Amino acid sequence: MNKFLLADDHHIVRTGLGLIIKEEYSNAEIDECSNGDCVWKKIQSKGYDLIILDITMPGMDSPRLLKNIFTLKPDQKVMIFSMSNAAIYAKKYLAMGVKGFINKEAEPSEVRLGIVAIMNNRKYLGNDLNNILTLKDKDIQAGTPFDSLSIRELEIMNHLVQGKNVSEIAEMLFLHISTVSTHKANIMEKLGVSNIVELTQMVQLFKKD
Repeated sequence: MNKFLLADDHHIVRTGLGLIIKEEYSNAEIDECSNGDCVWKKIQSKGYDLIILDITMPGMDSPRLLKNIFTLKPDQKVMIFSMSNAAIYAKKYLAMGVKGFINKEAEPSEVRLGIVAIMNNRKYLGNDLNNILTLKDKDIQAGTPFDSLSIRELEIMNHLVQGKNVSEIAEMLFLHISTVSTHKANIMEKLGVSNIVELTQMVQLFKKD
């Protein structure tokens, strides 16, 4: 029996993913989480064939969670299912160890294809990157201006372009406000932008047509 863990703070998303999984794996056992603490507790007590994870759930430090997951279970299959743009974020998350990155705007058929690909030991980046990669492939994507950002800076940038302020981000990620402010300044400097409007416009340029 295949076991899946679905982690998203929206019940409707978890329900939809569950239906897609059941179409392909009718006897699948499915657990659900709405936050990172739940994910970590489940993983420590149970094994899963695939974890489908949103990287922007409230109160979740996704880089730390993923680092903990792969330290505990280096071969764990994880697929990121997020509104974040794969062209910007996927490269760093695959480098951390995830096996796939699919945007939430994808059609159910594409999500199903991604799940099956990962379950069969392939990497999957969705139609916006137009590739299913084997585990031996190295050239994941062409370079972008965002490659200079660390995984933490990408996470904070994602929250900034969603309209969150420094205080809100610090509370969500359990960081000091000064730490988030420093990351924000580094992001702006590395990308050559001077404010959130310019940052958001830059991110928009890399969105799927």
